[in-house]
Amino acid sequence: MSNSWDEYADGWDTNEDVMLYAENAFKSLRQFTNLSGMRVLDFGCGTGLLTEKIAQSAADVIAIDTSAKMIDVLNAKSLTNVTALSLELSEHEIKNNPLLREGFDLIVASSVCAFVPDYQYILALFKRLLKQNGTFVQWDWQRNEQDDFGFTPDMISQGYENANLLVENVTNAFSLTSNNSTMQVLMGIAKNN
Repeated sequence: MSNSWDEYADGWDTNEDVMLYAENAFKSLRQFTNLSGMRVLDFGCGTGLLTEKIAQSAADVIAIDTSAKMIDVLNAKSLTNVTALSLELSEHEIKNNPLLREGFDLIVASSVCAFVPDYQYILALFKRLLKQNGTFVQWDWQRNEQDDFGFTPDMISQGYENANLLVENVTNAFSLTSNNSTMQVLMGIAKNN
C-alpha cells in the first residue's frame, strides 16, 4: 500500500459513503461478537471511523495505517484506549514493535485487503498476531463481472484456508448504492485455532 491515501485524509470523516460503510461494518461486527474487554487490531484504519466505534467497548485498540495523514486525523481525536501508528505491517514490525507482540483477540480490516499487494502474506501475519481462538474479520467489495477488483467468497475462504485460519463464515454483509450503481460488501470471518 502506498501513501497516496494521504490526499484523502482531510475529507475522509465527512465522506457519506465512507461513513455509511463504517457504520454498516460495525453493525455487522456487533451481530456476532461482544467487544467488551477485547484487545483489537484495526488494520488499515484510515482516520478511525470504525476504530472509534470499536473503542467504545474494547479494552485496547491498536490502529495501523500506512497513511501518516490518516493517522494524524485519528490521533487528533484523542481516544484514550487507542494507539494509532503509521506503519507497513511486516515480519520486521511484528518482531520489533512491542505493541504488536502481545497478540490480539480480534483483528479487523475494513475495505483494505483488496488494496494490499499480497493478500496471502497479510493473512499469514494476521495468523501470527491473533491469540489462540482469536478472530479475524474483513469487509471488502465483492468482485463483479465488470472488473477484477475485490473478492469472491471463494477467494476469501481459500485465502483463510491457505493461512491455516478456520473459515467461520463468508457472507454478503451489506450493499452500498452510489452513482446509480449498487456494490455488495462481503464479510469474511476466520478463527485462529
